[in-house]
Amino acid sequence: MKKLKEKMLVLGLNPKREFLIVLISDLVLILAAVLTFIFLKQIIYLATCLAMAFVFDLLFLTRYSKAISNKNTENLQEFAVLFGYFRIYIHNGFSVYSGLKELIGFANPTLKKDLTELISDIDSDKSVQPFIKFGKKFNEIIVEEMMISIYQMIDDGENSDYLVQFELIFDKFSDLLYEKYLRAKNSKLSTLSNAPLIGASFLVIVLTIGVISILGEVINGI
Repeated sequence: MKKLKEKMLVLGLNPKREFLIVLISDLVLILAAVLTFIFLKQIIYLATCLAMAFVFDLLFLTRYSKAISNKNTENLQEFAVLFGYFRIYIHNGFSVYSGLKELIGFANPTLKKDLTELISDIDSDKSVQPFIKFGKKFNEIIVEEMMISIYQMIDDGENSDYLVQFELIFDKFSDLLYEKYLRAKNSKLSTLSNAPLIGASFLVIVLTIGVISILGEVINGI
């Protein structure tokens, strides 16, 4: 439960609202299950409604991990674009500090906030820590390595050997990001291909319950 709440908060969702949606949906489906069983006397309808409640809860409460993964991927893609600009700024004589400040105007709301915080941290702390702190937000070691190489460029700028190091890491990061994109695309295609099988399995379960119910009524009638 605690992990679920943490995931909701990361996505900017209200945990109380999310759990309330689940509770109301479950109550509606359970009520529908009870009423259909009372009036129709068919266990298949009861089982179908309860199965729908279970499937809804499963899909609704497991979507957060996927949403966080998508958000992280979007942030990584945005990072790649922004620091591609940063490389251009450095080659055109900008300092590390001014180059980072220029990125704020191109960033999405999330990264604009993170970059603004980075600049503020740099103003108060001249060590490598603000750069490491910023890099950790992306949950990728290679991003932290890139930010450390940027910190090492501060004194020498475009003539620094660390600029070459940064560009090598950045190119490697771009390759890894593309591989990540391909894996995500293949995973999505695999999920889509399995969807009919999952639907068919659910249908078989419901039909089996229905057949058992009918057989029970026939036997009782005999």
